[in-house]
Amino acid sequence: MSNNGNLMDETSHLVLHRTPRSELQKGITVISKAKGAYVFDRAGNRYLDLNAGATRPVHVGYGREEIAQAVYDQCCELSYYTPCMFANEPAIKLAELLSEIAPPPIDRFTFECDGSEAVESAMKLAKHHHYYNGNKGRYKIISRVGAYHGVNGIGVRALGVVLPMRQMMEPIAPGGVFAQSPYCYRCPYNLSYPNCDIACARAVEKVIEFEDPDLVSAFIGEPIQQGFGAYRPPREYWSIIREVCDKYGILLIIDEVICGFGRTGKMFGIQHFDIKPDLLTMAKGLTSGYVPLGAVGCSNKVIEPIETFMHIHTYGNHPVSCAAGIKNLQILKEEKLVENSEKMGAYFLEKLQEFTSHPTVGEVRGTGLWLAVDFTTDKKTRAPFPAERLNNIITRARRKGLLTRFMGPALEFAPPLIIQKDEIDEAVRILNESISEEEKDMGL
Repeated sequence: MSNNGNLMDETSHLVLHRTPRSELQKGITVISKAKGAYVFDRAGNRYLDLNAGATRPVHVGYGREEIAQAVYDQCCELSYYTPCMFANEPAIKLAELLSEIAPPPIDRFTFECDGSEAVESAMKLAKHHHYYNGNKGRYKIISRVGAYHGVNGIGVRALGVVLPMRQMMEPIAPGGVFAQSPYCYRCPYNLSYPNCDIACARAVEKVIEFEDPDLVSAFIGEPIQQGFGAYRPPREYWSIIREVCDKYGILLIIDEVICGFGRTGKMFGIQHFDIKPDLLTMAKGLTSGYVPLGAVGCSNKVIEPIETFMHIHTYGNHPVSCAAGIKNLQILKEEKLVENSEKMGAYFLEKLQEFTSHPTVGEVRGTGLWLAVDFTTDKKTRAPFPAERLNNIITRARRKGLLTRFMGPALEFAPPLIIQKDEIDEAVRILNESISEEEKDMGL
């Protein structure tokens, strides 16, 4: 502990993920409890959590006793059994529930511990599909610059953002190939929508041809991308990608780890684009973070040729985690939280649009309760905002009782789906004050 007994410092035996030593030296806040959309630190300070646990999983809010009860009951009934050669009731039931809500033709499911494992398992399923179809050479995965798909094994091949995280682990498994992302606000091709002919999507075919279509297994992408801050592509984007994948026999993996289970105002983010994925990765909102759980969904077309899925994780298809997922889906449905995400997201976006009057705010965007404010030092050139300044805004907001984060050059917001108008109003007020204070410090 630090000299301040409410903080953790570098003398602690706990190793934190992605936390600079300089932050440890200053002291790390210890979150001790939470309820609804608020968390509390060890000192008793209350914060409105505008990113649902920072990594965005807490869809149904904190302190849901019914999920805790479901976990307890399942621990007493069956705490664990292997995921191979045996099945368990909660895993069977959760797969059935997912088959009812997943976008067609996704109909088969396997469960992992988190989103990174789900991505890796989806890539393995894609490889198995091609292997059993006699296409044993297909191993390459096309991802996008700015993508984040976890950090496990072969999955890290698709990591197109947070470069030190990727570069530090090199050499990594071969086969990672990158195309440009659909980021219209700062278009990598210096074009403007809609006169661009969706160049970012059409360029994927050129990448495939260059890499040799017979070597490409899958294309993976988030329906709405986190790397630039909740960025939704043009409406034509995914239909073009789907057509290109079909043309070359490439499987389309849609990564719903963040978007899934209501985050974007629909049960799954890809439902905004009306296309059919081959595989679907899920996590986060599947259990609202109460226990670890990820999932992969695939179509019958993908699974049919596979004689044996040569894969095992000890905690795959875990009965306790699946029981939590079942109760979580029940809450989402009964409390109409997907609908609330759409409604409150529209309200939040309307309030954030007022921020465009700030000299540093370049663009405001959002889909459901996943929103972002993209900052710039020059609205004409759209020059990115310094990360140090974004951190200053985050620190100012935190001192006022609001927790948020930045993603790329944007502040990103993904609160629990239970959030209401008065809490959004509180968040907007604090954000507005914090931005104004930082702009004043900049001499604007």
